Amino acid sequence: MAYDATRMKLLRAGSIPAQQRAFTEWLLSLPGDADVEYAARRQLAEIDRRLPNHPEVQYLRLLLSAFSGSETMQ
Repeated sequence: MAYDATRMKLLRAGSIPAQQRAFTEWLLSLPGDADVEYAARRQLAEIDRRLPNHPEVQYLRLLLSAFSGSETMQ
């Protein structure tokens, strides 16, 4: 499930609370039977495609990485 443009506006704020809100909203938007690891990997890929290595989304990447099953974080 990819973020829509409205959610990306939250990320542009860059603050940790804004990124925590974006993460929480993303997590709560997943269906109850969702594969959270897979969804987190897809969301990380979307962020990397739109905002590669952007400093204002690094905390969000950290949160998603914790759920993605990835051992490496950019």
